[in-house]
Amino acid sequence: MRKWSLLWLVLGVSAANGADCGDTYDPAQDYFPHKAELQYAESFAIEYFDHYKVVTVHTPWPGAQEAVQYVLVQCGTPAPEGYDRAQRITVPIRRLAALSTTQLPHLELLDALATLVAVSDIELVHSPGVNQRFAAGKIAEIGHGAGVNLELVLELATDVVMTVASAQSQYNAHPVLQQAGVAVAINAEYTEPSLLGRTEWLKFTAAFFNAEALAEEHFADIVAQYQHYAALVQDVPRAQRPPVFGGSLWRDTWHVAGGKSYPAQLIAAAGGAYLWADDDSGGSLPLDFEAVYEKAHAAAVWLTMRNQWHSLAEVQAADERYAAFAAFNSGRVYNANARLNAHGGNDYWESGLVEPHSVLADLIKILHPNRLPEHALKFYKKLD
Repeated sequence: MRKWSLLWLVLGVSAANGADCGDTYDPAQDYFPHKAELQYAESFAIEYFDHYKVVTVHTPWPGAQEAVQYVLVQCGTPAPEGYDRAQRITVPIRRLAALSTTQLPHLELLDALATLVAVSDIELVHSPGVNQRFAAGKIAEIGHGAGVNLELVLELATDVVMTVASAQSQYNAHPVLQQAGVAVAINAEYTEPSLLGRTEWLKFTAAFFNAEALAEEHFADIVAQYQHYAALVQDVPRAQRPPVFGGSLWRDTWHVAGGKSYPAQLIAAAGGAYLWADDDSGGSLPLDFEAVYEKAHAAAVWLTMRNQWHSLAEVQAADERYAAFAAFNSGRVYNANARLNAHGGNDYWESGLVEPHSVLADLIKILHPNRLPEHALKFYKKLD
């Protein structure tokens, strides 16, 4: 990175997106008049006090044995006593590194993009706004997982690094960063069983910026649009709901979404009959080709997420057996790769997370095109 770019990153946004802290602490004042209220998210909670708030991530990753806590203290006020195992972070934050593309739309909705000083890998980022800021030298790349560029993170003087975590330590950046004294917030939206629950993590990000009012406004609008689309197919009889399956082989294993997963819920909301709807799993089921084919060979619609597939010929070239599915032969294979950047960064994993209504509209258009005749697919495309 050019020296002047790094200097800008360290100094240039120090005053962005933060109210004047003031010099006088008033113990009688409620510093957070706008409070988030959660409707769908199950994996985190926010508790408000007069001058600080406690954010608890109940399930920082699947199988985690302990919750993690963040005490967000209003700037210019004293830190509360207790919470010895929690990270203390002064809010509103002004310098953020985001290690997952799913977090980037939050910053745009919260008018906080100017606070972003680093991402993991710019090639994975679809957002034009983020790419423009990177091209202007205002955003750095810091890598991911245990290989995160700690030296650069320290030079950037981030207030918070927002990351994701898993049970596999090699994929985790937070232990390396925390050992160096860097404040880290684990965003665990992917543990939510519903898509609206994942979207509601917008309020998690908002808590670090004191932007709850804006988050509540946006989320209410998203929910209203989602419910509007869902109502369009609520009356579709069971017999008219097309059988649907999803996924594809990866290294000889077909990971099928469980019946309680958000893809299964989306298909049901869109008026489809998901073939694994009776399964009780909220994760994925590792199956072989034969098991999937036995159940799905006659299904009407196949939904997949393979960036490299743009035609049926490419699907068949990947495995000749795919051509035996009825959905392949009828041309009803749809891939969630309609919005890729030049390097394969998929906007489904960015704005798709804050546009569940648009994803639902796509599925309704695919399954019941007469219910949304004017809708043009946004995240999905039909493979020809």
